[in-house]
Amino acid sequence: MTFSTVIQQWFDTEWGGSMILPDGWFGRPYDNQHALSSVTEGDDQLTLVLDEILRLHFEGLKSVRVEGHDLIFGPFENLRFEWTPYGGGKLSTKDYRDGEVKIISMEATGVATK
Repeated sequence: MTFSTVIQQWFDTEWGGSMILPDGWFGRPYDNQHALSSVTEGDDQLTLVLDEILRLHFEGLKSVRVEGHDLIFGPFENLRFEWTPYGGGKLSTKDYRDGEVKIISMEATGVATK
């Protein structure tokens, strides 16, 4: 199964989730629920776009896996994260050389079922 297939299936099941980058939460924990806009892969690269404005470009991605209700990316050789703040603003970028990215479904917390 390709990484893209794992990602599409997870988003079909969970709809979306909050994101944890290698250096911590993107935004407040469990506050944002990011939806899949697109995913492309090829030549040892994978690009994930969330909410039309968040772009994660992985190079040398070794694994995409589901653990419980979480979608986990990593390890990887390089990650470039690009985002435009909600409501507009200047494009920002951050590069990572190791770690993993997690997208945490609200199902994992039980909040979505209350």
